[in-house]
Formats: sequence, C-alpha cells, structure tokens
Amino acid sequence: MKHFKRAVWQLMMIILPGILGGSLLAQNNVRTMTLSQALDVALQKNPVLRASDWQKVAARKKVWEARSGFLPRINLVGTYTRYQEPMIITPIHKVGQFPPLDDKIFNSQFQVQLPIFNGGRTLAAHKAAKAGLAESGAQGEFVKVRVIQNMANIFLQAKEVSDKRHLIAQRLRMLRQRHRELSLLQREGRVSEADFALMNASLQSAISDSLELESAWRQLSVRLGQVMGVKQPVVPDVSDLSGAQTPLMQMELLPDTTNLAERMQGPEIKKAKAQLMRASAMKSLAKRSFLPEISGFYVYNYNSSANEWDPIGEWAVGVTMRFPLFDGGRRIANVGAASASEKAAAASLDNTVLEQKASLEIAFMQWKTARQRRQFLTLAVESKQKYVEANRKLYKEGRIPLSELLTQETELLALQIQEKELRYAEQKALLDYHALLGNLNTEKVKKILQ
Repeated sequence: MKHFKRAVWQLMMIILPGILGGSLLAQNNVRTMTLSQALDVALQKNPVLRASDWQKVAARKKVWEARSGFLPRINLVGTYTRYQEPMIITPIHKVGQFPPLDDKIFNSQFQVQLPIFNGGRTLAAHKAAKAGLAESGAQGEFVKVRVIQNMANIFLQAKEVSDKRHLIAQRLRMLRQRHRELSLLQREGRVSEADFALMNASLQSAISDSLELESAWRQLSVRLGQVMGVKQPVVPDVSDLSGAQTPLMQMELLPDTTNLAERMQGPEIKKAKAQLMRASAMKSLAKRSFLPEISGFYVYNYNSSANEWDPIGEWAVGVTMRFPLFDGGRRIANVGAASASEKAAAASLDNTVLEQKASLEIAFMQWKTARQRRQFLTLAVESKQKYVEANRKLYKEGRIPLSELLTQETELLALQIQEKELRYAEQKALLDYHALLGNLNTEKVKKILQ
C-alpha cells in the first residue's frame, strides 16, 4: 500500500505542473494589454464614463433651457370651432355694423410673448442650471479619477500576484528537487517516514498557494475586462512595471501634508460646492415667487368662416401683469424646504472637506509607514537569506534536521512575500493620495507604477 501511495503521489507531481501550465496556456489565448493600452481603452469604453459624459450633455441642455427664459416666445396657433348657434367671425369694430355669423369658425394666431419682469426667477433658474452643470462636471471628474485608480490598482495587484507566483514557483522547484532526492534515499532506508511526510506536507502547501495565486490572476483578468468596458477577460501585461525594484519617485508625486487645506480641490469637494450653489439658487428662486410678473405680448389674428374661406386679419398688442396673492401656503412651504436644502448642502460640504482631509492624512501615514516598514523588511530578508543559506549547508552536512530547514525556508518565503506586499502598499497609498486630490491622471499612474 505504501508503494502504491508513493506511486500515485509521484504521478501527481508529474501531471500537476502540466495542468497548471495548461491553464496558463489557455489564458494566454485571451487578449493581453499593457497598462497604457488598457488605460486608453478604459477611457473610451468604460460604461460609467460614457454615462457621465451623457449626464454632462443633459446638464448642458438644461442650462440652455433655463437661458431661453430671457428670450421672447413665438407661437403659431390654429383652431377650428363648431358652435351650437352662429357666432360672429370677427369682433365688432363699429357700432351698428355686425360682422358675418357662422357656426363653424376657423381661427389662427401668431403670438409673440416678451418677458419684461418676473422678479428674477429666470436668473435664479439659470444659476441653478449652471450649478447643476458644474455638479455634473465634478461628478465626471470623480468617475474618471476612479476609473484610472481602479485600473492602476488592478495592474498593481497583478504585478504583486506575478511576483508572488515567481517566489512560489522557485519554492516549488526546490521542494520538488528535494522530494526526488528524498524519494531515492527513502528507498535505501536512509530517510525516515516522518521526514518524508513533512516534505510532502510542505510541497502540498506550496502547490495550494500556487493554485490560490492562479485563481487570483484569473479574477484580475476578469475585473480588468470589466473596468475596460469589454465583455471578455483581459490579461494584464505587467512586464514593463517596476515590480520589486521600487522606482525613485519624483518630488511632485510624494505625499505632502503642508498647506493641505489650500490644495484640497478634488472632484468630491467641487461636487459638494456645486450642490450648495444649486441649493442657494433654488432658495432664491423660491423667494422670488412672491414677486409680480410682467410680460408683453403681440398677437396677429386670422379669422374666417369654415364654409366660405375669407380670412380677416388684425393685430393686438398689450401688457400682462400677474400678482400672486394666495396659493394655500405653497410658496411659503417651498421657501422653507429650499432653505433646509441649502443648510443640508452646506453641512454636506463641511463633512466632505473634513472627510477628505482625514483621508489624505491617512493615505500619507499609510505611505510613510509602508515605506519605513519596507526598508526594515528588506534588511530582514537579506539577513534571513544568509541564515537560510547557512542552514542549507548544515543540512547537507547532516548537522540539522529537515524540519528545521523547512521552517527557516518557510519563514524566509513569508518575509519575502511581506516585503513585496509593502512595496505595492507604498505605491497604492500614492495612488489613493493623488486620487483624493483629484489630480490622478494617466501620466501620474505611469510614473508611479513604471
């Protein structure tokens, strides 16, 4: 039975690399893109970005609609009326002289209405529409920054997974070689069953880690395709990214918390300010509903009998004045609601400023901590590497057991993985910092990641 289990295990060791290689080969048939290519496609095809662009178009049309309130209105109206009893076709203009009668009358009007005074309601509506456009523009900036940030994070995670896969692959090659050596020694009775079982456990654990990383890589490919706005998975090409060798950052990329209040002009704050502007304009519009409205008009009428087509035309010009007196308290309630909305928008702006300030400080602390920890872990990895190399020599000489060597190698692998995680945490903190400021663009992403 022992020989059978050993044969099965050795067969798995031969087949499993082929299975993993086959899965990678299958994924290689999927489209592969670099960071620059993926960013270009995402900025063109991402559905959220396209929706934001159309929202800005709609907001711009609303501004045009509000601006049209300053211009005159021209209408052409035609009516046909049948009466129970005959009616006069045209008005009476001379005493004792009646116009013709008919029970079927056709009337057409050319109307011109000219706004003269409406208490500033049109101006307030125009300001509210412009504030809505500014809010839509800020929302568009926010969405664009988030898409760029998500794309950068995907490639950052992909590079991290790629580096971890490289470490695990090195670990697997070493363990497989050692497993083959122990198998030969076990046949000669020179290795105990306990040591061989421990080797199997280490190898199985490394294979499990490799499968987890393979799944993470596939998930990133699916997520990349979704952010790009395409239906198929896209494999991130991270060959040109900096990876383990952290690049020297330019000074303008490094976080800086001095004069933070002056530099906080991100899209979220712009959006909150635009919402406050719109709420103030709506409050002004509600207050102006108490003022009278004056407009001028010009009308040219064409009246004719429907039986005998003989149109008669005449013009009329005048002024209309409208004084709102009573509407059941509707305008008072509207002013109260608009005032409450303005206070809510002001409180929301204050909260957005405080939240962004706190988020920027947190991003700075995360970057600083990751940077400092990475420096210490780099030294720890170098020292641990020397110690493990010495232990490998001692193991070959038979001076330490296999269990101790495997423990030290596992600790070294954990330190190496942790160091790489901190390298990418440092870059991610930079991405978060510039995204909060609202100045994260494709060029900054390339400088941070490449």
